[in-house]
Amino acid sequence: MDFSIDMLSVGDADAIILWLKQDGGDFIIFLDGGKPGDGNEVVKHYNAYIKPHLIAKPIMIVINSHPHRDHIGGLPEIINHFGTDIKRVYFNDPLAYINLIQRNLITEYHQKYIANRQINGLYESLKDVDDFKTLLKNYGLTPQPIFSDTNLEHSLFKVLGPSEAFYKQKVQFFTDKTSLERMHQLKEAEEDVNEVEEGNKPCVVVDEKNDTSAENLTSTIIQLTDSSNRRYLFTADSGVDSYESAQNNGFNMKDFHIAQLPHHGSRRNVNTNWICNFNPKQYWVSAAGNKKHPRKAVIECIKKNLPNCKTYSTHKGGSKHINSTTNLFPERGWGSAEPL
Repeated sequence: MDFSIDMLSVGDADAIILWLKQDGGDFIIFLDGGKPGDGNEVVKHYNAYIKPHLIAKPIMIVINSHPHRDHIGGLPEIINHFGTDIKRVYFNDPLAYINLIQRNLITEYHQKYIANRQINGLYESLKDVDDFKTLLKNYGLTPQPIFSDTNLEHSLFKVLGPSEAFYKQKVQFFTDKTSLERMHQLKEAEEDVNEVEEGNKPCVVVDEKNDTSAENLTSTIIQLTDSSNRRYLFTADSGVDSYESAQNNGFNMKDFHIAQLPHHGSRRNVNTNWICNFNPKQYWVSAAGNKKHPRKAVIECIKKNLPNCKTYSTHKGGSKHINSTTNLFPERGWGSAEPL
């Protein structure tokens, strides 16, 4: 199998279009849709760069890695545009593992601490899940789970994580009273970035914190493999616990051809060990280009440990595109991307 990858420039959000060819057929996968409004940009990009080169109607698939608004927010626009042309939707529904009492606890904390960004984000995510499922129902689409132990009934991609057991475990932290209290007590001030320290001791800075949220840890991790047996990794907002779980479940988490830096290049989602384990020829990241995303320490740690690996970000030069092989997909003529 071979494919064309477009990582769209939508700031601190993920909107990726995968155009796959297998057994003479075309498949389009919309992997997340960015924030509200970004889905329209995904549709424009598809109509401009992919649709004119399709001979027959492709099979369309939508994947939501996790229901944070910068990943699920633009998907309704994509679904409303393509409607019943979409044949399958994959996403893991946290509400399937949260009972009414737990849901009410989140609502209670949201109302009590409405100014808390993390609690408000969790509340909004579950509301977005409700709205997403209602929209799918309107189009007669039944969402399917996407765990590493789910039988996908096809070989277009492989799910490396999370397993259903790992997902269930992390979802319980969404509604754990102790965790919600901790969210309220944490005062998330903007971090002061010491440019000198991050340049001189980048890996020390990267290894200081790997404390991403339980919601991020439930992100779907996907692998594509091209006809040259090179593997491509899509991480969404997953974190160190996610990779360790996938590895413990027997998946090969080393030596990818191209890997996505998780969570827009945040230092909270990787460490030196996993930067080196992934060991890609290229890292890709969708980011706004602020002091957190992509984090300077992460980029410098990559340079220190993987001197032959280039890192490309959407904030530098816009959307990123690559074909896994020549002469099968049209070239864009965009020119070479500039690494960080």
